[in-house]
Amino acid sequence: MEDAALKDFAQYLIRHHSDQLRSIILSPDPRLHYSLYVDFADLMDDHPPLAYLLFSNPINYLRLFNEATISAQKDTYGDFNGRNDASLKEHVHVRINVSGSPLECQETFPSIRRIRVRHHGILLTLKGTVIRSGSIKMIEGEGKFVCRKCKHSFKVYPELETGCTLLQPSSCPSQGSKFCEGTSFLLEGNRVCHDYQEIKLQESTQVLDVGAIPRSIPVILKDDLADIVKAGGITLYEAHI
Repeated sequence: MEDAALKDFAQYLIRHHSDQLRSIILSPDPRLHYSLYVDFADLMDDHPPLAYLLFSNPINYLRLFNEATISAQKDTYGDFNGRNDASLKEHVHVRINVSGSPLECQETFPSIRRIRVRHHGILLTLKGTVIRSGSIKMIEGEGKFVCRKCKHSFKVYPELETGCTLLQPSSCPSQGSKFCEGTSFLLEGNRVCHDYQEIKLQESTQVLDVGAIPRSIPVILKDDLADIVKAGGITLYEAHI
């Protein structure tokens, strides 16, 4: 399913976001992180199953969609043969705009005080005032492992809650024709580094009853999103919990 979703989203980007792809390819520094903006309403009209996968499992499918940007760039790169200022960018992040989509409903656009367990793991929109913005830090992120037995390569992502510790895989996730029982893996290359910032988002006092204390929630910003907001600003985020 994931391979099909990656291919489908890469084709969607080529059809609908070729201008952004060309702009990223022509950007000068391949080491930087870049944003590619996708309207959820347009994705839902064009490919409803893909939009549902993104809504219901944003952690996995946003990562998969980021990988699809590389496939889409490679397909578009042929337009720039012979140009020295063109290069493929490995660090492109898909950012979702939910404006005008069904996600602008109360269930997926809750106030901060109404966030519950049922909101865990789905794509949400949060709005509030930034009351604290932490300093920008650098953290180590995902690493690519290679199975010593079948040579299958795959990425492993650390969890922020564990201090970004990258745990050694316990089994090979290869989905080849034969099941791989490999349990020994080699870390290939260096881990990817990310900019990291923690902010605190507080609900607007204008929507509260008299005497109610505003609630707040910590929000983690990474890569191109880090350092784009300052304390006191009113901000709208598409996020997952």
